[in-house]
Amino acid sequence: MNKDPNRPTEVPATNILGQSLRFFADTYYDPWFNMNNVSTYAGHLGKIQYIDESRYFEREGVINDEWADLYYTVNDLENAKQIALKNGNNYLYAAALTFQSLIFGIGTDSWRDMPFTEAIAAGEGIVNPPYSTQETIYPALLDSLKKAGDLFAQTELSKLGAGDFLFGGDVAKWRKFANSLRLRFAMRIADVSQVGKDNITDVLTHLSTYPIMESNADNAFLYWPGSSPYKEPWMEDSESRDDHAVGSYLINYMKSTSDPRLPVYAKPAESDGQYRGVIPGVSDENIGDIKQYSRIGARFRDVATGFTPFMRYSEVLFIISEAAAKGYTTYMTPEAAYNAGVLASMDENGVDGTAFLAANPYSTTNLYLQKWVSLFKEGHEAWAEARRHDILAMSPAPGSRFPGHNRPPFRFSYPTDEANLNGANFAPYGATVVDKFWGKQMWWDTRTGVN
Repeated sequence: MNKDPNRPTEVPATNILGQSLRFFADTYYDPWFNMNNVSTYAGHLGKIQYIDESRYFEREGVINDEWADLYYTVNDLENAKQIALKNGNNYLYAAALTFQSLIFGIGTDSWRDMPFTEAIAAGEGIVNPPYSTQETIYPALLDSLKKAGDLFAQTELSKLGAGDFLFGGDVAKWRKFANSLRLRFAMRIADVSQVGKDNITDVLTHLSTYPIMESNADNAFLYWPGSSPYKEPWMEDSESRDDHAVGSYLINYMKSTSDPRLPVYAKPAESDGQYRGVIPGVSDENIGDIKQYSRIGARFRDVATGFTPFMRYSEVLFIISEAAAKGYTTYMTPEAAYNAGVLASMDENGVDGTAFLAANPYSTTNLYLQKWVSLFKEGHEAWAEARRHDILAMSPAPGSRFPGHNRPPFRFSYPTDEANLNGANFAPYGATVVDKFWGKQMWWDTRTGVN
């Protein structure tokens, strides 16, 4: 037969979806990228041992791997889409498209301009893809999510299959996820593009066609089986490492507002039982005894069957609150959506938020801060919110490899492999970077006076 059964040339699309969900969660919500890097840029975490990454002394191999892992996954999902399309499975196609869009969104928010339009065309012989600007990537992602929403709105008999580790084959939840993700990306660019405003209005005025998350039961959380090699990544890291503490920015703010989520997010310091965060990228002379710092709370770090969060219901409510405050057509007032968002986050973490809400009522500042707080363990999103709103005006690492900047990184470093292997396409975009992590701001980052 001349066929090796152990080397299939085509596998079920649902298998590829399942592998993509697991692999991306394991490589982008893990210690190397999420904990060491983006969560520290966001002020949520800081390193207390082997602090190099928090100080922007990055390992080139990690940067190369993160870039490669993203493109491996979006190419796998492209294969899943084509197989689903061939088999007439629109729901599975839409699920793969939704998750592919999430990944590209994280990619462009990390690197800004990157290969996109022809990045998944290696099968067509394109091995040195040209770059697309973030200004073209975002509208394309919104178009993809609208397409996914329209496909999910169809009535058909197709199934997502056993590879749907996210929602267990529940098409209705995938549909809400796709439309909610569309709101995330639309709000990100709403201040710089009419496309963002139009997409927000389209979703929020056509909820029968584009339903969004309605409760914490709709949260896009990937729960892990809990046995090796499928343990929740933060917990698996804790079995052999003790390199991270909760960031001082987050703990200090939560203490100042008497936030009941604090004991869930953080553990009391071993030294004195107090909640105390570490300054991200603290200098060597100021690190002191690591027993003085609060470690990550058990819900987020100690459970092998824990979760990787891709999107939360509370985020959707905070988006609606911001949209209403900016005068877009919504079905809630800014205050009502803010209140619901705070209570949803409290409920997710198993605490009563009634007294907190009374003491911390709606304001635009509180809205942005509460959204930032609610995104714990979603370092990519918290970092984006920090860059978009300059939350708490955080400073760069005191032990920074690149002194002279007044904010944490604007971007993640481009990989050296890309410069070496796709140099002609990369060169003009690499030239916009300053000190690997700064330079040209994100399209949606409208801050002034930052560097």
